[in-house]
Amino acid sequence: MNIRLIAADMDGTLLDSRKQLPEGLFPLVRALHERGVRFAPASGRQFYTLYEQFGEIADELMYISENGAMICDGSECVGFSAMPREVVLDAIERVRTLPGVYMVISARSGAFYEKNSSAEAVRNFNMYCARCTEVPDLAEFASREPICKVALFCAGRAEQVLMPAFAGFAGRAQLALSGTDWVDLMRTGVSKGGALEELCGTLGITTADCMAFGDYLNDIELLRTAGESYAMANAHEQLAALAKYRCPSNDEDGVCRTIRAVFDL
Repeated sequence: MNIRLIAADMDGTLLDSRKQLPEGLFPLVRALHERGVRFAPASGRQFYTLYEQFGEIADELMYISENGAMICDGSECVGFSAMPREVVLDAIERVRTLPGVYMVISARSGAFYEKNSSAEAVRNFNMYCARCTEVPDLAEFASREPICKVALFCAGRAEQVLMPAFAGFAGRAQLALSGTDWVDLMRTGVSKGGALEELCGTLGITTADCMAFGDYLNDIELLRTAGESYAMANAHEQLAALAKYRCPSNDEDGVCRTIRAVFDL
């Protein structure tokens, strides 16, 4: 095993239940870097949120953000997968017919939501998007700006409400169930696994040289792609079934403990 890149999902994986990073993560990432191993958060979160979260080590990391739709090496964007404009506009119109459903869309410059969004939805948008701006009309904005992801929000009802409501988009967009509240739409074929392959190309390595950690269904392609795949003890049963290994939960510092054991750090 010659691991050169480690990718870890954020919520439910690297972050604990309080949404905190592990205390010893920064020194661990630097120790890995000294051995020629890069570390990449792999998240549905916005790039700017991730970059801000990692503070003093932010420029040392690679980033799989927006569920693979935006890829960065440090502060440099090295991949942006814009969705077909008509799919974005159709999604906006669909949301407007669904009570209790709201959306935030991601452009290269940040995230944007419509002014009639609920207070709960806006709180959630701001939790995951460091750059988040209200606009009068999402359709007008999306008509002039390339969009890489449409994030749909329905509190506690993503699987029951959002997935059936947007099932008809399956042939036109990539659908990812990203949590109990969220479903993401991206360009067809976009995933964390595809982004991992792109980063491997940037580094001149193969996916066999990658280790990946995840807990939820939007991590399926990530774990399928990496040579060494780990499902958290708290992972969704479908993800756990396809992972090569299990590791301790996010509240037991499972990612860092596993890395230290594998690399004898």
